[in-house]
Amino acid sequence: MAFTFFSPSASSSKSRFPLRSAVSILIFSAAFAISAADAPRVTRSLMVTAEKGMDERITQLWPDNGYALVGPTRGVYIPGYGVVLSAEYNVATAQQTLGAQPLTVQGKADLRKKKVGRLPELKAFLRSSLAAAANTFDMMPASEQIVITLLLPRYSWEETSGFPAQLVAQGSRQQLLDANRAGAAALEQAVRMTEY
Repeated sequence: MAFTFFSPSASSSKSRFPLRSAVSILIFSAAFAISAADAPRVTRSLMVTAEKGMDERITQLWPDNGYALVGPTRGVYIPGYGVVLSAEYNVATAQQTLGAQPLTVQGKADLRKKKVGRLPELKAFLRSSLAAAANTFDMMPASEQIVITLLLPRYSWEETSGFPAQLVAQGSRQQLLDANRAGAAALEQAVRMTEY
């Protein structure tokens, strides 16, 4: 027995609408709307690709710094905000082995000079990585942010002034795409770089 919606002109065959069909359409529409709303804009597999790509690029920055990547890149997508990538990277390491003499005052000064000297290149790396990420995360809304944060560990004996413990680079995806097409100067303007 089929149920029909009540209609004043129920005698007309055109006014009959089976309840089963109406419920089916309603359920299908609701399921479609829910699945579209819950679909991640950035998939985990895409995030893993971005993480590994950043790790590969950062370990190739300086050949004499083979143990620089202290903590591999990890990324998350926050709906309505954007992508955040984070890694821990030692810009220069003290070349010490077990049983070796502690670094001299001159050795410590040389290490600091190397770290401070590499900071501009590290910032340029972050800007280019943001531009690459803007292209990678193409399904993400253009207004959302892409953020890369690098934690820069120090030795307990290192002087802390003049060298950040963390660098944060960020920009909106659209600004990064536009700046990448315009060139290096525009990219520098599009990226907000913060030192902590």
